[in-house]
Amino acid sequence: MIENASVLDKLKNKYVLLALLVISLAYIAIAARGQYDFYIYMLAAKDMFAGKDMYTLTYVDGYHYYYSVLFACIIYPLSFLPIYFAKLIWLLVNFICLIRIIKIISSYFDLKVLPTKQQWIFLGLCTLSCFKLVLQNIDCQQITILILYLILEGLERIWKGNKILGALLITIAINFKLLPILFIPYLIYRREFIATFFIFLFYGVLLELPVIIIGAARNSFLLSSWWNLINPMNQKHVADTEEEGFNSLTTWLATLLVYRKPSVNDLQMPRNIANISITQLGYVINGVRLLFMAFSLYFLRTWPFVKQVTKTHRLWEVSYFLLITPLLFPHQQFYSFLLVAPALCYIYYHFITHYKTMSKLKYRLSIAAFALSFLLCNLNFLLGEFNAYYFYFKTLTYGVLLIVPMLAVSVPEPELKVKS
Repeated sequence: MIENASVLDKLKNKYVLLALLVISLAYIAIAARGQYDFYIYMLAAKDMFAGKDMYTLTYVDGYHYYYSVLFACIIYPLSFLPIYFAKLIWLLVNFICLIRIIKIISSYFDLKVLPTKQQWIFLGLCTLSCFKLVLQNIDCQQITILILYLILEGLERIWKGNKILGALLITIAINFKLLPILFIPYLIYRREFIATFFIFLFYGVLLELPVIIIGAARNSFLLSSWWNLINPMNQKHVADTEEEGFNSLTTWLATLLVYRKPSVNDLQMPRNIANISITQLGYVINGVRLLFMAFSLYFLRTWPFVKQVTKTHRLWEVSYFLLITPLLFPHQQFYSFLLVAPALCYIYYHFITHYKTMSKLKYRLSIAAFALSFLLCNLNFLLGEFNAYYFYFKTLTYGVLLIVPMLAVSVPEPELKVKS
């Protein structure tokens, strides 16, 4: 097969890169003016060093600080800067992480085997689908970009033989926010025992590291308070409907299966199809979580402890774990679903390289699924005047759930196996 020139080479033109850089930095400079999540992080860090328990306090409009003691210690020095410059530094760090995320994901796709037109279509679909997710994280000054970077970079390092550094990066992500904990059983399944050992070791070390700064007793107290706040078995996390923007499976199932009298700010419309108790809801949620975890075996497709899989297969299975992560954990807002980006990129590439061999039915269903999922995931961006309806009926959750079967049918073809 004759390879075509990659459109990425054209995008690497110094004038194109300079224009993109200027536009990105200008947007970041504007976004840093808002007082969103990083402002909350700053307030919580300052309260911690003032001797307060930031996990029992709320900030701005009643929001909690959900991240680790270590994260508060790390960002605390930024509180000595004017708040605008602190937020600017935070967003610049996220921008650098985003560039590396794009580089890692793009390394899995050989665009040169595609005609130039299809390359542009692929890049256009990826950009269009992930654009709002990225902007939402920048606008909200969130941590999801950093978490996704730490996961992807950590896995890359592990697969390339640097088990200790890879384990450290993934551990930092888990310490900051528990979401990446799903990758521990994944690494065990893939016989990455050394990396898994160091993740456990580093996690214990990172939990205790703030002792150097705030003392053992205070660190122990804050860790206990943090767990009380994020414990997934807490009743408020089972129902998980305290904020209208939540979109995980816990919230979705709670709105469908438990009747709650609409508040003054809610739409006065029914949305539940049953009315079970909170205890029963907990059983249903955990059962659904187990089903999604069990379905990971479909993507793993080997016996446990098999280390050799193709590079494409790795992206496929990792994309699934990233995809289900914000679905399985409570308290997930729109920005957390940036984790679905690798799955979307994989699905589009698979479709473009296989559509000629698809049956008419599969082709049409794929197109319909792409369009419907994109619409459901981006309604607040496309038609923001109806946001109250999207939040109330959890349209984003439906859009993300639709990605699961799309990813499942995009089975990678066998190719030359690579070793870790």
